[in-house]
Amino acid sequence: MNKDLEAFKEHLSWLIHPSQIDTVSEAEISLSPKFTDTFPILTDLISQARVLNLDIDHQPHRLFSWTNKNHEIFGWLNKTEPDFTSPLPFIEEHRLLLDEIGGIRESFNQPHPSLSNNQEFMFLGSECSLGINDWDDHYEDLCNNENQLPIDFKNFITFVIEANGNATVYDPKTKEVFLFAHDHAFDNVDFLENQPEYTFHTFHNITYFADYVEALAQEWKNELL
Repeated sequence: MNKDLEAFKEHLSWLIHPSQIDTVSEAEISLSPKFTDTFPILTDLISQARVLNLDIDHQPHRLFSWTNKNHEIFGWLNKTEPDFTSPLPFIEEHRLLLDEIGGIRESFNQPHPSLSNNQEFMFLGSECSLGINDWDDHYEDLCNNENQLPIDFKNFITFVIEANGNATVYDPKTKEVFLFAHDHAFDNVDFLENQPEYTFHTFHNITYFADYVEALAQEWKNELL
């Protein structure tokens, strides 16, 4: 039995029953020059992964697995969506990620801390949405109460949602990334200037979508054996 598949089943037994897994095959990933130029750190991380193609409920997935410094298997379950179309204005970097490795449906045994901790999904096209994950009224009420001018968030794309509802978003016009968080238990963010506290935040050392992807990859790469 494949050790990576067994580790995946053990850590994510609450997510997927073994009977849902139809097909398993080893795979190699070929990344385009555009991908490797855009995401060099992620490219290096993916090049060191052990990859399995899985059909889960007849939907294609990829399991990316690595071994960390504690000799434990950790990884991503990515869902690929070859027939997915969306009216959302995804930026080129986001589409590139989805086309070549898919979006992260779940991660397991992840580093701590990491951008991947406690996330419901990351990047996955079918789960992305416009706005700030139903925090619109809450945000606008806070702005009104504090006489702050709301930023133009209606076309922001939520591409990561945390278990508590916090949303990581990007502006498709500028490709800038923000965290909308109604609480503040983070060491890597600051409140956005001229906005109510516990609304929009900026990340340390992350400005654009590609920066975010590369920062995530670096966190995982740092844990490799």
